Amino acid sequence: MSLKHSLSLTLLLLLTLNSAAQLYINEILASNSMVNADPASGEYSDWLELYNAGNTAINLDGYYLTDNLNEPGKWQITVNASIPARGYLLIWCDDLGSGLHSNFKLSASGEELALFDPSLRLIDSLSFGPQYSNISYARYPDGVGTWRYYTRPSPASGNSDTGFAGQVDNVPEFLLKGGSYSSPVSVELFTDLGGTIRYTLDGSEPTEESPEYEGPIQISSTKVVRARIFKPNFIPGYTTTSTYFINEDFETRNLPVISIATDPANFWDAEKGIYVQNYYKPEWEYPINLELFENNGSDRAAINERAGIKVNGKNSWELPQKMLGIYFRKQYENGKLDYPLFHDRDRSIFDNFALRVSGSDWSSTFFRDGLFQQACHRYNMDIDNIGFRPCVVYVNGEYLGIHNLREKANEDSIVSNHHLEEGSFDLIENIDGEKGVREAAAGDLIAWNKLWALIQQDLSVQANFDSVAHYFDVDNFSDLIAAQYYFGNTSISNNLMYWKPKEGGKWRWILMDLDRGFVKYEPLSFLAGKKSWPLAQLMADSNYVQSLCTRIADHLFTSFNYLRMSKRINDQKQVIESEMPNQIARWYGTTSGYGNAIPSMDFWNNEVANLKTYAENKPVYMLRDLQNYGFQAAALLSLS
Repeated sequence: MSLKHSLSLTLLLLLTLNSAAQLYINEILASNSMVNADPASGEYSDWLELYNAGNTAINLDGYYLTDNLNEPGKWQITVNASIPARGYLLIWCDDLGSGLHSNFKLSASGEELALFDPSLRLIDSLSFGPQYSNISYARYPDGVGTWRYYTRPSPASGNSDTGFAGQVDNVPEFLLKGGSYSSPVSVELFTDLGGTIRYTLDGSEPTEESPEYEGPIQISSTKVVRARIFKPNFIPGYTTTSTYFINEDFETRNLPVISIATDPANFWDAEKGIYVQNYYKPEWEYPINLELFENNGSDRAAINERAGIKVNGKNSWELPQKMLGIYFRKQYENGKLDYPLFHDRDRSIFDNFALRVSGSDWSSTFFRDGLFQQACHRYNMDIDNIGFRPCVVYVNGEYLGIHNLREKANEDSIVSNHHLEEGSFDLIENIDGEKGVREAAAGDLIAWNKLWALIQQDLSVQANFDSVAHYFDVDNFSDLIAAQYYFGNTSISNNLMYWKPKEGGKWRWILMDLDRGFVKYEPLSFLAGKKSWPLAQLMADSNYVQSLCTRIADHLFTSFNYLRMSKRINDQKQVIESEMPNQIARWYGTTSGYGNAIPSMDFWNNEVANLKTYAENKPVYMLRDLQNYGFQAAALLSLS
């Protein structure tokens, strides 16, 4: 080899090493729930940013990244990824291990990171401590500066001088617990780890402009106290929240209480408030703090969690009193609620739940759907149904009336109630069942479409019926029909969901919205005429008709026996009866295209009485209708 050639190779090697030395780990986000989504997957994944401080582009093909310095070759970049001079590159740390996706995730509790060149020479490394949700850890100036925390991360772009030394990691202590009090109270706040406590009384999160705590806060009417700690050059600490109910007499009102705290503008601002948009449904979500106070004599909140809130309801959003969805996401705190919201069920883990206001029944009894769901849950019905529990809701200390705490029928409910893994089942929702419009709320439509093709066969042929029954829980479906028939539900086409494990199992149906039940008397032929479900096809089999009608009759004499249903109506009425005057007063005179407020207790009592009349008359109507399917008229049996 000539001396000239050897010098050229040496120079090239030095230039390559020098270029690599200009590469830096420049910014990380170890807890990303809302900052920026991976454009390929839509997921909010952790990421790290590399910065090229040099004057020439660098191709990263063959370089290594690791979260363990004892394993420098843990993940190799095997794609042609070039960082331009003075440029940036994001690596998604999501455990995928392909493309620009590393085979490890970042630990929010702290760990180490390192970048190695193709020869496994260390280029740059970082050891970091605990990280905060949606707050990045970055250098300023880029590449060579001090590591700082940023409330506004800057993925794939330069960092600014607005970083913080850290986040305050202590919170104020409330010396008096939130709860119900019969006289004014004095609330003291305390911290023994330094910093300035600032607080608010209007539901908003404290800022640098909020009042500084200098002594006990006097509370003479229902208020939400929110407080956090501030220190110079630090991101303020988490906000803590306690609600003090003064002279609300909850001891006589029988219901659990939910207190929601949020910036008042999130509810009431003319442009962005979720509660005052009268011409369209607001789709946006706001952060809240949620407390649940049980009506069991406890002296403190059973739940005190950060969450998100938005208006729910396909059409019922038009009501003056709104149906609210509560969402537990990683961006707020824990990502899930760990608490048994419904004491008659085993479930204790929730991604979300609803605060319904009874939809079509808002103008009538306020408990129709809950009455029917509970009847099916507590009696011998083989149907998946939705948890129900009335409560009282306050927002920033303002009374919003009765709401029905409800499970949502979604992927989360199937996972929690049936102890399945996400992605292991299909959950289908009718968008417009009469037109055959369905969508997968979880999984896909492949298995359902195959079943639907089988259903279109002549099911009077036993072999064809048996092929459907192999994948379809016939008894579960029959109980669904019995319930819908008895309740007289007319809102069916877009209120049906059904699910099946991908491996084994059979399709099962979920009892959905029944706010429009106990109004009309519809025959079984009305249900058979619906294209939303396969009832007409199944009834081509005479044996199934016999089985279905027998099952319906059995339920009329057991599950839906008038004495049993009359008692359940009385029980449901009694739960909210003492609260109804407050509900009526709060919404008195309000109207909407979807329904008007209940005007008086006399009106409400009459609506409840109508439920009893229906419960008494409907079995007689149904037994007469069943004669059209070969059943004899009901006979009186006398015992002596």
